[in-house]
Amino acid sequence: MDILIAQEIALHQYETRQNRTAIERLLHVDFSEVGMSGTCYNFDSIVAMMGSEAPSKLSVYSQNYHCNELAPGVHLLHYQSALVDKEGKASEFAQRCSVWVLEGDKWQLKYHQGTACAPFELT
Repeated sequence: MDILIAQEIALHQYETRQNRTAIERLLHVDFSEVGMSGTCYNFDSIVAMMGSEAPSKLSVYSQNYHCNELAPGVHLLHYQSALVDKEGKASEFAQRCSVWVLEGDKWQLKYHQGTACAPFELT
């Protein structure tokens, strides 16, 4: 589970999101996402969206990771996230889930969903 958490956190980082090689390593070619806004993405549209992002004063904070094996080489990762500003104020709280698949010797994100939720305490 530690590798999946580390890779999930890497995808929250601006530097990773701007690195096409890293994205291709972390995202499955058949990747899909339903974002908090309800917008649907596939591999090409998420790469384009990430590439157009500007640096932000907000950072993604994530916590309470839980992992379930759905089948050999397929894991469902649940966690909570929020955006946090430099003063520590949190916003855009979400419950998130990701389906990671083992492709050869690397784990890749195949599906992700973020659902807006009520604020929660950051631990």
